[in-house]
Order: sequence, then C-alpha cells, then structure tokens
Amino acid sequence: MRNLLISYAKAVCLTGLLLLAGCSDKDKDKAKQQPVPFINQDRFGRYDSIGNLGGKPVSIPGGVVLHWVRYIGDPGDFDASRKAQKYKRPPITYQLPIESFGFMYRLTDGAVLSKKEKTDIDFMHDNKTLIPRGEPFPWGHTIVYNLYKTSMPTDFNKAFEENLQLTRKIDKFEYFEQSEKKYGLTYFKANNGIDPFTNQPWQDDISSPDIFIYKNLKGKIKTYIQCDFIGQVQFCKHRFYLKSLPILIYISYNRNYLSFWEQTEKNIDYILNSWVVSNDGRLIKKQAGKFN
Repeated sequence: MRNLLISYAKAVCLTGLLLLAGCSDKDKDKAKQQPVPFINQDRFGRYDSIGNLGGKPVSIPGGVVLHWVRYIGDPGDFDASRKAQKYKRPPITYQLPIESFGFMYRLTDGAVLSKKEKTDIDFMHDNKTLIPRGEPFPWGHTIVYNLYKTSMPTDFNKAFEENLQLTRKIDKFEYFEQSEKKYGLTYFKANNGIDPFTNQPWQDDISSPDIFIYKNLKGKIKTYIQCDFIGQVQFCKHRFYLKSLPILIYISYNRNYLSFWEQTEKNIDYILNSWVVSNDGRLIKKQAGKFN
C-alpha cells in the first residue's frame, strides 16, 4: 500500500512538472510571437511614441507630442460606451497604424516645440509677451492625420466644390476668383468683397472666409487655406497633403504668416520624414525636436 501511495505521489508531481513546463513553453512561444519593440529615448529618459504613419514605421520624440498619439481603433476622447470601456488596444509596435497626433510648429524658422527644451521656453515667452501686445504669435497648432485607407481623399477638389455649392445654396452668395494670385496661391473672395445688402465691404468671415488654393500640374488641389479677414487677430486654417507620404496635415496660425505657406509645407514634410525609422526602430536620420 505504501509503495502504491509513493508511486501515486510521484506521478502527481511528474504531471505537475510537465504542466509547468508546458505553460513555460507556451509563455516562451507567446513572448517570441510578441517581442517587445526597441524604443528610442531622449536625454531626459522620455520614450518616443511609436507606430506606423503613411505606411512607414515612425518614432516621434516624447517631448514633441501634444497630449497623446491616437491609434486606429482607439475610442473617442468622450466615448463612454460599453464598447469603449471594454476596448483593449493591440500591443504598440512599429506596425500599429497611427490615426492622428498633434504638435506645435514655429512658422518663422521651422522649429518643433519640445517640452523642457529651449523651444518650450520660447513658446512660453511668446505667450506672455506677444499675445498681450497683440503681436503676431509665430506658433501653429499642427495635427497629423494618417491616410490609412485607399478610399480616403488625396486632394481637396470635391471639398472645394461642395463648399462653393453650400455657400450658394444656404448663405446665398458667390465666391469670386481674384485677378491676382496671393503668394502663389489662387485667391477666392466672397461676393468679390462687397455685401449685396449694404453695398459695403463684406464683413462676415464666419460663413465666408477668404479661400486660397494651390493645384498641382494634374489640376488636383493639394493645398486648401481658409483665412479670417476681419478682427484684430485673423487666423488661417491651412490643410495640405504631403508629397512624400499619404498624410493630411492641418495647421492653424496667424494670417500674418500666410506668406510662409509653401516653406511651412516643406518643413513639415521634412519633420515627419525625420521621424521615419527602420522596421526595428533604429534611427535613420536626426529626429526633429530631439536634442542631444
């Protein structure tokens, strides 16, 4: 009887060891399937935000991103639904598609704001000195949108035509192309600048902002800018498609910097490409917004 109990105990222990070994092997296999990606850091130890943008792996300096990076499938900021609460984001890798993120861009020299760096000090100084004096603020709030579906528009032709039709139908006025371009942009003004009811210069820039567009050689509108034209502070909402990657950019800034539009597009293209890395996260070039 005693020998039988001993044999049984040995069998139980052996079974337990085999189960543990099996679990260990499964865990190892799982680890092999989902390796932890290499992530770059800045001099403060902050980790970059990683993902896939425009079909390319990117590593965005941690001090640059405004708020957070949103990935495809992430619930909305104010989504309190049960589905949103149960949502579990896939592991973040260089293959996980990014939906959008934001950063601050300085129009005068193409600098990117990075927290704790000199650009952060510059930004706070400009906030305290320029804005109270009513002087042009040189920073633009920039949002990057990933065009992750082939069905997404890659030009503004349809949006531009729909905008003209809506103003015609709802607001009962027309946009007129001006005879001269502005900074190389085709310029459209509502009612040619005259209010038909008062016969005075048009004063409603809420429903009828000035419009500036730029077409490529194929006639596709790749730059679409709407600007205020009244008020002490006049802003421009500037949207454009990157030439190098399937990405849409939105940037808002003081109208005083409208003449910088083309250089701004080139600079932002360069900035985003500086964040492109190898498939395993190794840097290819110096990252904009990161300092040694």
